[in-house]
Amino acid sequence: MTELVYVTNTTDKELVSEFNYEEYKFPAGKTVALSPGAAKHIFGYGQENKEPYLARLGFIRLHSELEQALEKLSKFEISTEAPVEKNRSLPSAVGVVPLHVEKRAGGKSSHARAA
Repeated sequence: MTELVYVTNTTDKELVSEFNYEEYKFPAGKTVALSPGAAKHIFGYGQENKEPYLARLGFIRLHSELEQALEKLSKFEISTEAPVEKNRSLPSAVGVVPLHVEKRAGGKSSHARAA
C-alpha cells in the first residue's frame, strides 16, 4: 500500500504543477492526495529550506520576497490524515416518523375468497 499525503489548497486560485511527467492540479478549496515524493518536489514537504520550491512554484524571485512567499505557501495545508468531508453528515432521525406497518392477527389474508 502506498503512503499518501493530503494537500488542501486554502487559496482562491488553482495551482498546477508537475512531478515525474505527471500534472497535479490543486483546485481552490479542495484536497488532493499525492505521494510524499510529489509533495516534497512541489511544496518542499519535509524540507527545512523552502526557497528552491518557492522559486519553482513562481512564488519568489528575490530573497526579499521570502516572507510573502512563505505566507503564500502556508495556505497549502499538508496532512498525513485523509480529510473529513465537511458537507457530509449522517442523516438525522429527529422529526422522522417511522412507517406504520399493519399487522394482521392469525395470518389471515385480506383477500376475499370466492364461494
